[in-house]
Amino acid sequence: MRVFLPKLIVVSLILLTGCHIPGTMTMEGSGGRNAYNIAIQTSNSEQMLLNLVRLRYFDNPYFIDVSSVTTQFTYRSEASASIPIPGFSTSNPLVLGGDVSWQNQPTLQFTPLEGQAFSQQLLTPIDLQAIQQLVYSGWDVDRVFRLVIQSFDQLTNAPEASGPIVDQIPHYQTFFDATRLLRYFQLRNELRMGVKVSEDEKKLQIAFPYEGEEAKKLARLLKGVYTSNGNYVLSMELGFNVKGQIGVYPRSILSCMYYLSRGVEVPEEDIQCGRAAVTKPENGSVFKWTDVVGSLMTIKSCSHTPKNAYIAIKYRGNWFYIDDADAHSKQTFLLLLQLYNLQAGIPQVAPPVLTLPIGG
Repeated sequence: MRVFLPKLIVVSLILLTGCHIPGTMTMEGSGGRNAYNIAIQTSNSEQMLLNLVRLRYFDNPYFIDVSSVTTQFTYRSEASASIPIPGFSTSNPLVLGGDVSWQNQPTLQFTPLEGQAFSQQLLTPIDLQAIQQLVYSGWDVDRVFRLVIQSFDQLTNAPEASGPIVDQIPHYQTFFDATRLLRYFQLRNELRMGVKVSEDEKKLQIAFPYEGEEAKKLARLLKGVYTSNGNYVLSMELGFNVKGQIGVYPRSILSCMYYLSRGVEVPEEDIQCGRAAVTKPENGSVFKWTDVVGSLMTIKSCSHTPKNAYIAIKYRGNWFYIDDADAHSKQTFLLLLQLYNLQAGIPQVAPPVLTLPIGG
């Protein structure tokens, strides 16, 4: 009987494995935590890209949040053994058989983000303290200002692009010159930014060194700058000041999206038939919005599934995508997603949810 003992041990081990699911199965693979994490992240990015393209076509944006993901794992194993009495069979005296299978049954809950509270979040100007936090968390100040700030110290950043209709050539070049100089001081760790909050007002304050040619260039662009303790200082009230001049005016999330939607390259056919508009000055030429937003974000289009796409969606019969090799567009897209999560990603009032069970 000694010959059967090792094989009986093997059978016992197979039977015992049916008592639990290996941890790697619940974390990795097509039904694991990482797979759901990647899928939801990709879905959120595709939703934002879809809404940018919608705005380019004057279509209404719409958001749905994945509010809950639950899954149930089922693991089944069977084993059988046949042990004939030695001497009554010339075949192998031990026959093993078994079956092992597992499946997961996920359930997703979707929450439509709509109603007055969510609309207000989309339309409310981004908070000055959020802008400061982004800059101090490592974002380049010129990228943040170009996307988020519509005007500061009377320098305008294409305010016409913050809404659906653009009939005029925007003013933006001086604003860009100022933000490039702010970035110059940020790279040298010489830029200071803060938000002063009182009972009746908020102020965005910026300071940079007094000495140097770059400092003098920036000071000439900024009308409200003054000197203090060896620095140039700019203190700007949120909205209008007592003189009726705009200090600093941030965009809303929706305005940021309208602004970036100018970087969506649509098929010429859609322009010719009026599905997507272009900006034409009085001389009849077409204004190139790539001069304004092209260095921030470019969303390309093609008729076939794009190769090497960072993120892509199909809309109105064409594919729209961000090239995976376009670092500037990817960075700005990430910044937009972070702003959305800060400003409008969480509904104030829980609306009805849509629960979808998915067969494993």
